[in-house]
Amino acid sequence: MAIEFEFTVHEGFHFATAFAERFNLIASHDRVVLPDILGEGFIQEVYLDTGLALCIHAYELKQTFTLKRLSSLSADMLTFKFDCRRSAVNVKGNTNEPLFSGANGCEVEFGTSNLFAELTIPPEQTINFLVVTTTRKTLLGLLHFGQEGRFIETMLNSGRSFVLHEVMSQEMERTLKQLSHIDENTKLATLLYQTKAQELIYLLFVKLLTRNTPTLIPVDQADVKKIYDIRSFILSNLGVTPQLPQLAVSIGMSLTRMKQLFRQIFGDSIYNYYQTARMNEAAHLLSYLTVSETGHKLGFSNLSHFGRVFEKHFLMKPKRYKDSLN
Repeated sequence: MAIEFEFTVHEGFHFATAFAERFNLIASHDRVVLPDILGEGFIQEVYLDTGLALCIHAYELKQTFTLKRLSSLSADMLTFKFDCRRSAVNVKGNTNEPLFSGANGCEVEFGTSNLFAELTIPPEQTINFLVVTTTRKTLLGLLHFGQEGRFIETMLNSGRSFVLHEVMSQEMERTLKQLSHIDENTKLATLLYQTKAQELIYLLFVKLLTRNTPTLIPVDQADVKKIYDIRSFILSNLGVTPQLPQLAVSIGMSLTRMKQLFRQIFGDSIYNYYQTARMNEAAHLLSYLTVSETGHKLGFSNLSHFGRVFEKHFLMKPKRYKDSLN
C-alpha cells in the first residue's frame, strides 16, 4: 500500500515543514532527510528574495509514495514542476532489454496551484524534480512580454485556472541537473539557486512563446482530468492510432472542445502528440529490437511507412539510427 502525503498550496506554505510534521521528522535549514521507511535522499526548500520558492526532491524510494495536492479556492498561486526521472524496467531475464524505459519523464507542468494533482512515485527510481511556486504578480514582474507573449500575459492576468504542459529541452535538463547539485558547500549558493531557477523559467517561456494559441479556454478540475485521461490512454496504446470521435465520447466532451483543450494544455494536436510519442518510443525500442520488430510493435503493418514516418522525425531511416547506436 502506498504511503500518501496530502497538502494544499497557499501563500506562505512550506512543503518541507509540512512533510516533516507528517512523518515526525526535523526540518533543519529547510531540508528534510527522508526516513528509512521511505528511502534515501532529501527534500530541500529555498526561499528567494525574488518571490520564488523552490522545493527540490532528490531521493530514491523503498516503497510507493503518493503526493496529493488538494484543490483550493484561490488561483493566485502558480506552480512549475520540472520533473526528470528515468523509470526502471523489469527485464524478467531478457538480457537484451535496457535498464530504463523509453519515457524518461522529463517534462514541465505549469499552472495554478488550486487544481487537484496527484503524483505517484514508484520505488527504485532515481527522483530528481523541482517545484517552483510563486504568485501571478511576482511572475508578471519577472516577465516583460511584447506582442508575441500577449496570450500568456492575458492568461496570467485573467485570474482563471489553467495548466500547460511541455517536454523539457536538453538545456532545461542540464540546468535542472546543475541546480540539484547545489548544496551547503557551494559558493554563493543562494545566488546560484536564483540564477538557475530563473534560467529554467526563461527556457520554459521561450518554448511556450512558440505556441500558436489565439485565445484562452477556461478550464476546471473536471476538464483537466479528462484531457490528462486522454493523454494517458494515448501513451499506453502507442500501437493504436487514436480515434478522436470515440475518445471524445469516452470522456463525455465534444470533439471540438477536446481538441482545443488538448492543444492548449499540451501545445500540439492529439494526433501529432501521439505520433511524436510513438517515434520517441520507436527510437528507444530500436536499442534492443530489430527494425521490423519495432515497427510491428508500434502498429505499423507497412514497414516502408514506418521508415518514412521515423525519418521525418529523426532525419534518418530506422536502420541507420539503429546502426548509430552500436
